[in-house]
Amino acid sequence: MSNQSVGLAPRALAMVIDGALMLAASTLLMWAVYGDPVSKWTDLRPGTLAINWLLPLAVCVLFWSWQGATPGKLVAGIKVVDTRSGKHPSPLQAALRWVGYLVSAIPLFAGFLWARVDAEGRTWHDRLSRTAVERSREAPADGEGLLIGYIASHWRGEQNLAQSFWINHVLLTWPVAAGVQGLVAWLATKSEGLQGVAIALLIAWPLLIVIEVWSAVGTWRSVRGYVDAGGSYLISGLARLSLLGSFLQIAFSLALGVFSEFPELWKLARGIDPIGNVRLSVSADGRTMQFNGPIGAGDAHRLGTLLSESPAVRLLEVASPGGRVTEAERMVELIRQRGVGTRAVGNCESACTLVFLAGNKRQLMPGAQLGFHRASSGTFNPAFDEIANQELARTYRRMELPEDFIEKTLSTPSRRMWYPAADDLVRHSLILPPPRTLDVALPEGDKPGQYAPLVDYVNALRASDAWFRLDQRFPGLIDDAAGRMRNAHMALAGSEHAAAGAQIAAQAALAPNVREMLLNGSRDLRRRYLQVLRAQLTAAQALGAETCQSWLSGSPVPRRLLPEEAMALEARWLTESAAETAPLRARALQATALELEVVARTVGATAAGAFSKLWTDGDAGPAPISCERASLVLNQLQRSTAVAPRELAERVVFQNVR
Repeated sequence: MSNQSVGLAPRALAMVIDGALMLAASTLLMWAVYGDPVSKWTDLRPGTLAINWLLPLAVCVLFWSWQGATPGKLVAGIKVVDTRSGKHPSPLQAALRWVGYLVSAIPLFAGFLWARVDAEGRTWHDRLSRTAVERSREAPADGEGLLIGYIASHWRGEQNLAQSFWINHVLLTWPVAAGVQGLVAWLATKSEGLQGVAIALLIAWPLLIVIEVWSAVGTWRSVRGYVDAGGSYLISGLARLSLLGSFLQIAFSLALGVFSEFPELWKLARGIDPIGNVRLSVSADGRTMQFNGPIGAGDAHRLGTLLSESPAVRLLEVASPGGRVTEAERMVELIRQRGVGTRAVGNCESACTLVFLAGNKRQLMPGAQLGFHRASSGTFNPAFDEIANQELARTYRRMELPEDFIEKTLSTPSRRMWYPAADDLVRHSLILPPPRTLDVALPEGDKPGQYAPLVDYVNALRASDAWFRLDQRFPGLIDDAAGRMRNAHMALAGSEHAAAGAQIAAQAALAPNVREMLLNGSRDLRRRYLQVLRAQLTAAQALGAETCQSWLSGSPVPRRLLPEEAMALEARWLTESAAETAPLRARALQATALELEVVARTVGATAAGAFSKLWTDGDAGPAPISCERASLVLNQLQRSTAVAPRELAERVVFQNVR
C-alpha cells in the first residue's frame, strides 16, 4: 500500500456528503414510520434504532468492503484500505471502523484530529480497524481540486459504469430528488416557515435539474465506454433504459414541477399564501366570531390575536373548504384553551373539520355539512401521499374521531369529499343532537345569576332546524321569538316554570305564522297537519277531558304535557311546510253560507271552525266542540271521498266561522 497521507480536508468533505445523504434518508424514513422527521437522543424505539444506527452501520460496512469508499469518499477521491494488504477492508474491519467512529467522536472529535499528529496521518478508528485512508486518484495538476475533478471526470464518462450508475446516478441523485419532493409534500401539508421553504425550493429545483442532467449524461457516456471496452450488451441496455427513464423524469419535473409550481412558489417566497387566507370577524356584541374561507399561512396567529382582543367570544361560526393542516392544528389548541363552541354555518371541509371538532359544543346548522377526504402531498409520489395520510390519521385520532370515520376518510380520494350523515355525527357525539321539537336549550349566562345576552337566545333558536326554516319563510321570526323568550326567562327567574314559560313565550311569536300557513297553504299542507292533529288529539285525550279541552281551546300550557313524539311530528311538519312556496293570495277567502252548508252535510254540523282555536293564546273562549266531537270530525274527513267537499272542509275546520 502507498504511504501517501490524506489530510483532514478530503475526509471532512466526504463526511459532509455522506452525512447529508444519511440525513435525507433518515428524515424520510422517520417521517414514513413515525410521522416525525426528527428523533431525540433518548428515543429507543426499535424503528428509530434501526434507522439512525443500524442503517448507517450497514451502509458503511457495505461500501467500505465493496468499493473501499462511501459515496462521499468517492466524490472526495479517497478510499479506505487494509494496512496489511492494501485491498478493501473486510466486513469485520469495516464494522470495527464504524464503531471506531463513535470512539473518535465522543471526546470532542479528538480521534479525528489525531490524524494531524499521527506519523502516518491515521485516526483512532483507522488504528482500531487496521485501516488507512488513501487517495483513490491524484489531484489534477491544473489545480481544479479533487471535487471539481470528480465532477468533470463523471461528465466526460471517464469513470467505470458501476461507479457512474450506482454511486453518481442512484445514490447521489435519487436522495436529492426525494428530498426536494419531500419539501414539496411538506409544503403542501404544513405551514411552518412557508416563505423560507419556498425560497429554498426555488433554489433547489434548478440545482436538482442540473445534478440530474450531470448524472444522466455522465452515466450515458460511461455506458458507451463500457460497450467500447467489450462490456455486456444486456447490462448496457438495461442501464440505458434506466437512463431514458431519468431523462423523461427530468422533462416531467420541468413540466409539472418547476413550471407549474413556480407561480405559487414565487408568491410564497414573497410572503403570500396562494390558497388565500381565512376571513375573521367578530359580531357587534363581541360574542360570536365568523370564520370563513381557506385556512392559509399565518391564520392561526391571526385567530389567536383576535381571540385575545375579544374576550367575550363564546362561539366560532365556521364555513371553510380547508387549507393548511398545521395552521388548523394550531387553531385547535387556541380554541380548546378558550373553551369556545363551534357551529358550522356552511360546509366545513378538509382541515376545517379539525377547527370544528375543537369546539366544546359543536352544532351543525341546517344545510351545513362536514367534509372529509384523504390528504394530498402535492406531489405525484404515492409514498409521500401515504406519509401525509398517516399523519392525518394520527391527527384525527388525537381529535377523538371514530376509527370508522378515519377509515372512510382515508378511502376517499383527495379530489372528492365524503359528507357523513348528521345522524351518524350525532351517534358518535361529534355534534349536539338537534332539537326534535320546538323547545330549544336555554342559554346560560357567563356567571351564576347572570342571564345570557339576546344573541345567545337567537343562536339557540337558530340551532333548531324548524326555527331556522321558519325564519327563512318569515324573516325576523327568530329575533322576535328570542326577545320574548329572554324576557319571559328573566321575568320568571327563580320560578319552577321559568324554562317552560320561556319556551311558551317563544312559540307564541310563531302562532300567527302557523295559522297563516294553515289557512293560506296548500291542500297537502293542511292534510298533513290533520294527521299531526290526530296524534296530538289522541295524546291529549289520554291526559283527561279537561286537559284535552284546554288544548283544543288553544291554551299553550297543555301543549307542554303532550308526549315528545307528538310534538316532534308537529316540528317536522313545520320544517317541511316552511319550505313550501308562499301562496300568491294574501289570505284565504272566508267560507260562504253555501260552502258552510256543504261542509255541514258532508262532514257534520260541528265541523266548521272545529280547530279554529289552535295556535291561539287560549283567551278567546272555550273550544268550539268537545274532544270527542273533534275526533269524529277527523274520522269523517278521512272517510270523505268527494274531492271538492273534502278540500273545502279541510280548510273550513281551521277558520273562525262562529
